[in-house]
Amino acid sequence: MSVNKAEKQTVLVIGLVLMSFAAMRLFHDIIHRWTEMLDLLLVATLLGYAIVAFCFAMVLLGWAFFVRQLTRIRLHTASLFTVVGILELAHALTFFGQPFYRDAGDTSLTMVYGAAAQVIGAAGLLLLLSQADGKAHGGERRRLLWLAPLCGIAVAAIVAAAAFFREGALLAGQALDILRVAAIVIILGGYAAAGSIILYRNRSTRPQALLKIVQALCLLWFANLQVLFVDELLDADMLLAQMFKAGGYFFLMQGIYLVTIEGPMRQQKRAEAQIQYLAYHDELTGLGNRRLLTERLEAELNRAERSRTRLAVLLLDMDRFKTINDTLGHSCGDQLLIAAAERLKQAVAPLPHVYRMGGDEFTVLLPGLTRVEEAEEMAARLLKAFETPLSFDGTGYHITVSIGIAVGPEFGNTPELLLKHADAALYSAKAERNAYRIYTPRMSDQAHERLKLENDMRRALEENQFYLVYQPLVDLHSGNVTGVEALLRWEHPERGVIPPNLFIPIAEETGLINEIGEWVIRTACFQNKAWQDAGLPPFIVSVNLSMRQFHQHDFADRIRAIVEETGLEPHWVGLEITESMMADVEFAYETLRKLKEVGVQISLDDFGTGYSSLSYLKRYPIDKLKIDRSFVADLERNGNDAAIVSTIAAMARHLNMRVTAEGVESEEQLRFLRAELCEEAQGFYYTRPVTADAFVKWYHEHRQVQEACSER
Repeated sequence: MSVNKAEKQTVLVIGLVLMSFAAMRLFHDIIHRWTEMLDLLLVATLLGYAIVAFCFAMVLLGWAFFVRQLTRIRLHTASLFTVVGILELAHALTFFGQPFYRDAGDTSLTMVYGAAAQVIGAAGLLLLLSQADGKAHGGERRRLLWLAPLCGIAVAAIVAAAAFFREGALLAGQALDILRVAAIVIILGGYAAAGSIILYRNRSTRPQALLKIVQALCLLWFANLQVLFVDELLDADMLLAQMFKAGGYFFLMQGIYLVTIEGPMRQQKRAEAQIQYLAYHDELTGLGNRRLLTERLEAELNRAERSRTRLAVLLLDMDRFKTINDTLGHSCGDQLLIAAAERLKQAVAPLPHVYRMGGDEFTVLLPGLTRVEEAEEMAARLLKAFETPLSFDGTGYHITVSIGIAVGPEFGNTPELLLKHADAALYSAKAERNAYRIYTPRMSDQAHERLKLENDMRRALEENQFYLVYQPLVDLHSGNVTGVEALLRWEHPERGVIPPNLFIPIAEETGLINEIGEWVIRTACFQNKAWQDAGLPPFIVSVNLSMRQFHQHDFADRIRAIVEETGLEPHWVGLEITESMMADVEFAYETLRKLKEVGVQISLDDFGTGYSSLSYLKRYPIDKLKIDRSFVADLERNGNDAAIVSTIAAMARHLNMRVTAEGVESEEQLRFLRAELCEEAQGFYYTRPVTADAFVKWYHEHRQVQEACSER
């Protein structure tokens, strides 16, 4: 255990006290003769009033400063030294040579006041340090503010009355000796016990303030021990005792100052420094935040104008971070952000200009550029840096980034404009992912268009601009329609039909997908119930789920409520999930289990394109696999795709799951799928996605064709 500066000082003070005490005992006569040359009365008087000043300084420190942080021990210490200070003042005023000096038999009034102050001080400190601390209440402070001075004045008045109105000695003979010894025992025992409590309670930390109090208690202990050797009111022994006592009160005042003033002030300064730091830095990663970046950008733009150089802002966004965050949880997401921040700092070193804008967006500032190509080279370096997986907790995560670059001052002479243009370039880069783009004026139009689309989408829900189209799933052996997949479309009042690949990603990012997705499920269920009521044979209506929808903790309850609201039997409802939704194995299993309790059918969409399904497939309660259209498209020409489809079909049969092939467009594909015992097909071979009314018409035409074929 290391010894700090305060501990060394404590050892030094105790050592000096011991040496002084020992010197007085060993060289008593020499010191007495030497002190006879001094004006002992003046020195003793000054020390007496210094002691009074120290006591009332402790009172002021306890009562007046940082009142909101006032604790019970602080409050009671201030009250204690209010009483002690009044008695020490009475001691000083009745000292030899002072106006109220008076003999009281075998002793003097001043000695009684001094002993009373020490007994109350020692006993009070012991009681205070023995109790648990806590916050003081305002009412208690106000009560003690008048009660403590009243007690001190009352004790002083009682002693004075006893001395002035009693005939003969106040204390004399054996009574005086017994009382004197008892007082010394109480004082020495109180100070020793108080010091022991402090050292024991702080045996591991040993803060400076409490060590100051230990030094004070040591001095006060020896001051009272020294009193035992006093023969006269004014001699070297009394002078040393008075010096020890003054030193004790001084160190006690210092300790209380450290606890009541310096400690809270340091804490306040640390809090202010922390607030100042957090005002300009990101709490999670420690990187500079948007405010710091804005100020640096302002300075660098001014410098670039003067030096006729350029600067570049590289705005980075982690691809698919929201998906990972929703799947693995926010704690894992935070760890990824920290790892990404470290990777960025290493990639741009020795430049210090890396900032976190919020969420999964980071910014790199490149000042003093002479060529635009330097910014492109840095962007390429950053893309390469993320080729290596980000690792924490022993797991590697493959993350890519998209980067938008804006060069100033030519494409932004203010921080706001430069960041706006970098964001527009980032939006363009995110269309490809794992890419970078340099801002051009045309990108601002695209960003504006995206924002307008987002605002329009919010109105679309309110104004019923969304509608559903349906694509049938057909049994490959009987030709019967076994289900339909409901697909979302948007009829914009000005722009016409907007493709899903334009608005679905925006809905995902903004969180609107939950509300839209729920509308899709409800509308599809109502439509299926209407078809059944109109006489169509029952079949399953399937709906694609988004990552955000699936990761709602009450998702199964929401589905149950929709099924009950629409009156559709739950086994005629199908929910299609993707492999990426199963990254969090336990959450996915629990959610699927609850959905199966509701009674709906679960399909695994785009099967074969993910990374985890083969490992966990048999664990999940899945009813159907949907083979991704990318494997079906080249069945006739690509042997690998044919092998994959055959393998998936065989595996599904062993797991008692149905198989649907997506994207079927030709008779050749259909024959191959029948041969591999796939149960269902879906695609343009049968029909494109159509409206509800058009589907009914197609359904009847399809039945007529089937009946005609069966008659042949």
